[in-house]
Amino acid sequence: MDELVPRLPWLNHEGMISIRTATFGDVTALVTLNHAAYPDLVGEGIVFEPEQIREQLARFPEGQLVAVMDGEIVGAIATLVLPAAVALAPHTWADATGDGTFRTHRSDGDCLYLADVYVAPTAWGRGVGSALYRALFALCREKKLARVAAGGRLFGYHEVREQMTPGTYVDEVVRGVRRDQVLGSQLRAGFVVQGVMRDYLHDWRSASFATLLVWPNPDLRTSDERRVAGGVELVAET
Repeated sequence: MDELVPRLPWLNHEGMISIRTATFGDVTALVTLNHAAYPDLVGEGIVFEPEQIREQLARFPEGQLVAVMDGEIVGAIATLVLPAAVALAPHTWADATGDGTFRTHRSDGDCLYLADVYVAPTAWGRGVGSALYRALFALCREKKLARVAAGGRLFGYHEVREQMTPGTYVDEVVRGVRRDQVLGSQLRAGFVVQGVMRDYLHDWRSASFATLLVWPNPDLRTSDERRVAGGVELVAET
């Protein structure tokens, strides 16, 4: 399956970034990297532990990619395949990913689900995230899946949660009125916001809300992908 992963390195302003599939020998480095990328979520039990990454590699090895710069792993993405009925409906991160084990992986699904993307703090701003997103979309196209789906943190929502709803916050970011470092990078990568989910994961920054994001495979575009117009819908209304 290695041929599915783009092997050509990408040039950035500080060097070369290459993408390869992760191996079991990378587990320790990936755990350290994931904890360093999300220090505020370590206490919530959301970041990956060694056994979770081993299960991910066992269940969907070609979907676990790492970015390497100067011989060091500086970023990674963790993915699995899910049916649209799961990935495009209101869901939690734990339910979609099997609590990070990827036991929910379905080889007959049509969505490449992005469970996590993480970059070493020392490599922020060096093009690693962009390279990983390009590899993610290339993998989706090579696997002939209809789309990439993901839930995204509302990184800055905690600053304004008393003043506006999460839907209004996301709508302002989408329209360019407000900045959010996570959602902004996802929009630049090519994701489209399909709505906002509540209780996605326990995240104080996002007040546990998350965007439902989709990147439609341009080779297999379907009619269910749409850009939300006139505001962002809350897809998990209670």
